[in-house]
Amino acid sequence: MINNLFKSKDFDIKPKWFLRQAGRHIPEYYTIRNRHKNFIDFCLSEKSIIDATVLPIKYYSLDAAILFSDILLLPYFLGQKISFKKDIGPVLTEIEINKQFLTRNIDFRNLESIRNAIIKIKSLLPSSMDLIGFCGAPWTLACYMIECGSSKDYPKTRKFLWNNEKKFNKLINLLIKNCINMLEFQYLAGSTVLMIFDTWSGMIPDRYWVKFGIDPIKLIVDSLRKKNVNCPIIGLPFKSGERLIQYSYESSVDIVSIDWKTNLDWALKNINKDVITQGNLDPAILTCDNSSAIKREVYRILKITQKKCHIFNVGHGLTPEVKIKNVKYVIKLLDDFY
Repeated sequence: MINNLFKSKDFDIKPKWFLRQAGRHIPEYYTIRNRHKNFIDFCLSEKSIIDATVLPIKYYSLDAAILFSDILLLPYFLGQKISFKKDIGPVLTEIEINKQFLTRNIDFRNLESIRNAIIKIKSLLPSSMDLIGFCGAPWTLACYMIECGSSKDYPKTRKFLWNNEKKFNKLINLLIKNCINMLEFQYLAGSTVLMIFDTWSGMIPDRYWVKFGIDPIKLIVDSLRKKNVNCPIIGLPFKSGERLIQYSYESSVDIVSIDWKTNLDWALKNINKDVITQGNLDPAILTCDNSSAIKREVYRILKITQKKCHIFNVGHGLTPEVKIKNVKYVIKLLDDFY
């Protein structure tokens, strides 16, 4: 359905799906996760990728599935070891970003399980349902790689940039090249929509916003088009604030995903009219017990976007605390509204 909207630009087509829908809020997820000693093995198991991707489709009436994977597979296959620790998140080993490292490329023969999973998933999904492949944006990947994990404001990354912009730029170029290859790989395997997650775009110093927040995304999208990758491409510049508008005009993405902190009415009045929008619902509302608040917020978004090309979604990923009954309630509200 996302492809139908993309091709027709008919605002009466209203696709719905949820960021991180194949995740920890569904009890069976843990059964799949517990098959594996670590998270990377989980992400590289053909059967588990399939099972986790289709799991939310068993619970919800959705218009897209998103491949179960992780953006950190890219640095992992560039040689940076990764573990995931409870209550901490990803922990990456320190790497020396030297001349040797900056010549590395992913060997996609190591990703055959992902390719096979995509092929099988496509055969399991209804023909009208899109399958979304994705990668992290170069800036966000660089943040994790330099910081060696998550951070409140990524001071090591910003220090690295200010100390040695030339070397930082070489790292970004390495990541751009591998992002292009990663997305093309997923497209050729059968993904019908692609997405670029810039989770930490809000950490980019203003002076470098275009250089590291927009230009790499544009280069990825334009390169994919030259490779005849013709599916819709979604960009999520998370917590980018007013810079979201420039992103919508200059990044070349077809769909701009809007986070839950952004004023949706303001965004729709200022955003590039040629792009489709997505998102804005605060995922935290799906953890609450107040059905009236959920209805009010869902209807707010629906009314603002009624005459717009918009994909209903949350403004960031579903968390483990999200209640299944709330997601089902939102879907019922959407179906009843339209």
